Amino acid sequence: MNFFPDPRYDYGNNGRLGVATPQANPTVEAEFSILFPRTVSLQASRLICDAADPKQRLMSYIQNLDNTLLGYGGMRLTSFGFACTGSSYLVGADTEQAIEEKLSDRFGYPVVMAASAIRAALQALGAERIVLVSPYPDWLSDAAHAYWTASGFHVTNVRRVQTRTSNTETIYELSSADALPLLQDSMMKGVDAVLISGTGMPTLSAIHDVKLNVPIISSNLCLAWRLLQIAGKTELLEADDPPYIQGWDVRLSEARSSALAG
Repeated sequence: MNFFPDPRYDYGNNGRLGVATPQANPTVEAEFSILFPRTVSLQASRLICDAADPKQRLMSYIQNLDNTLLGYGGMRLTSFGFACTGSSYLVGADTEQAIEEKLSDRFGYPVVMAASAIRAALQALGAERIVLVSPYPDWLSDAAHAYWTASGFHVTNVRRVQTRTSNTETIYELSSADALPLLQDSMMKGVDAVLISGTGMPTLSAIHDVKLNVPIISSNLCLAWRLLQIAGKTELLEADDPPYIQGWDVRLSEARSSALAG
């Protein structure tokens, strides 16, 4: 499908990029504000479901995504990202792709799921063997393993960041530091990339600070990169170093300095 170029805006001359995040997730907007340059306008919305069961919430988010997009009214987005990896793990890659295609056609701009953005990043890296690091409960970790295996990747190791309960909302209590003990060279032998999956746990500091012999990527990093790529904003990307965006490390440093000063 052909998408029209953006008009010029007072704010966000490199596009209005929409993103929807689970209702209690405090991390997506914060990390996207670091990943995106200031010439990109972030238009965020919440995925809403009042079910107590986390699996039911995840299914509702993706099944009702069309209603979330209707909430933008007539706003012309450059591209839109579904910032909830767990939902895709539950429905599978084929259903995920069908939803992307249907909604992109209906709304007239690219709709991208976080998990499919990760797939695109892994393919850009030429990665086949991956380590999966996540804060998921066992049932969602198993679904993630099945998703990546069915997508043609070999998951050599699954490492779980411990959370206080099995409810996925306790993921939002974590920090980048919680992933650090799992990012050790001894666990990375014979792999091509490390995937920190999940949009709710902060990851950018860990990705920046930990030096391994393989790339470390995350759901939010890949989704932000893919939204710019699929919107044709390739001049903002690190062409020889996917899935990185130009200047993100400087913006991360500024955000960390501001946090310390506060």
